[in-house]
Amino acid sequence: MNQQHLAVYFDYNATTPISNAVIEAMAPALHLFANPSSNNSYSIKSKQVIVEARESIAQLINAQTQQMFFTSGGSEANNWAIKGVLFKHILQPGHIITTSIEHASVLDTVKYCVEHFGFEVTYLKANAKGYIEVDELNAAIRSDTQLITMMYANNETGVIQPIVQVAALAEQYDIPFHVDAVQIVGKRQIDLTQLNIDYLSLSAHNFYGPKGVGCLYIKDIKSISPLIHGGGQELSMRSGTENFVSLIGMAKAAQEAMQDIESWDKNNWNCKQHMISLLERAPIEVSFNGSTDYDKALSNTLNISVAGVRGEALATRLEVLHGYIISIGSACSNNKVKQHSHVLLSMGLTEEAVQSAVRVSFGHFISIGDVEGFVAKFVNEVKALHRISGREYGPSN
Repeated sequence: MNQQHLAVYFDYNATTPISNAVIEAMAPALHLFANPSSNNSYSIKSKQVIVEARESIAQLINAQTQQMFFTSGGSEANNWAIKGVLFKHILQPGHIITTSIEHASVLDTVKYCVEHFGFEVTYLKANAKGYIEVDELNAAIRSDTQLITMMYANNETGVIQPIVQVAALAEQYDIPFHVDAVQIVGKRQIDLTQLNIDYLSLSAHNFYGPKGVGCLYIKDIKSISPLIHGGGQELSMRSGTENFVSLIGMAKAAQEAMQDIESWDKNNWNCKQHMISLLERAPIEVSFNGSTDYDKALSNTLNISVAGVRGEALATRLEVLHGYIISIGSACSNNKVKQHSHVLLSMGLTEEAVQSAVRVSFGHFISIGDVEGFVAKFVNEVKALHRISGREYGPSN
């Protein structure tokens, strides 16, 4: 990879660069053309690819191989978990608990089930630090609550939700619990033997793997309906010819993550701390949206409101003038009419603070030097926007 090119990429939560090892692992698989579901000698290697890939993904989150089911990515996995549970109650629709800071693939799926099948839903808001209060979730539980669905770490703020406590509540009340873990898998250690989670979604492109492939962990396949019917693949739980080239890439990405996750996290944390320090000393007014503590947020993510600027103007100038890539929200919402961040609004930020917010996310290809170069351009462009709007700086600024 071109390190100079990666030095300006600060949008890892949208997608990560594919590692060289993943690319090298996928290339030979292009010649494995045989359908894994066929019964011939050519299919043996293709079938073995699937077996080995499932083992690698299971090891990444300490699950059993028979609990891992391949999908086209995180959005499909989220859809499957929610619909697969709720469709079992379609004749007696009950109650769903989720949060107002979820990814669109959760919010839109829940909305679909409510509008088309008569389920009721409670949306929990995040507090000013960006996470859900467990007491409020406990108070929202009803006798007919049929599903709790919540993300592990937020894609816009990086804030980690109280999954351990929620899982304990779900177990206490015997409520199925789905976790969208797309943003945390490959960044922090996940051990499903220590968590009472029934369904967990992950996506390869968020930990240096290819796009278009992911997994749904299902603790008990009898508890959920299939989403795709047809050819009987994935134990008849998710039919369709497997994308085994991408499965090889996801498996390799999982292997790299298992080996390097601690060093990646340490590098991210150092970069994050350095970026915070530089921005706090800079002659601009910034605030960090959501917790920045290590145990409360991902090490690679900062959501920053900058007084006196519009987030989209700042992001545009950084990209057009300097090549830096950042985000002003969720990548999966950019094809829609632009709306204010539902995550930041849920946290109680003012409209002005929301409009001035940008998300910076990085990964193991980013160094301290890259952070320093980014912050320098970031501050200069903030000052340029201030001047455009009529704000003047003194000689020392």
